[in-house]
Amino acid sequence: MGTKPQQRKRDRGALEKDIQREICDWLFSEKYFFWRSNNLPVFSMRNDGTVKPRALPKYTPKGLPDIILLYKGKFVALEVKRPDAKLRPEQAEFGYNVVLNGGDYHRVTSLVDVINIFAK
Repeated sequence: MGTKPQQRKRDRGALEKDIQREICDWLFSEKYFFWRSNNLPVFSMRNDGTVKPRALPKYTPKGLPDIILLYKGKFVALEVKRPDAKLRPEQAEFGYNVVLNGGDYHRVTSLVDVINIFAK
């Protein structure tokens, strides 16, 4: 019998949500000013009982990073990925725009990555 997709995903290492939680727990314990950002639409129940996502509100950019900080007056965006995962095109574009406008954008795969960013 084959391995279930969820099991295969776990076999490759920690899930993104677990990495995000570890990073957020550390940021909180170190008293950084940050927030988690979810860029998911609200779901609505139709009259026929099916569930459909609503469109994102106007001016909500695609590719928002998972964690946003203000650090020493600078906008810092952290996109959390598993080590084998790549940025989606809209995430890369968001990161490009952050850097273009004077902020910092980082693709991180672990708490160690984040600690190293702030150690510099």
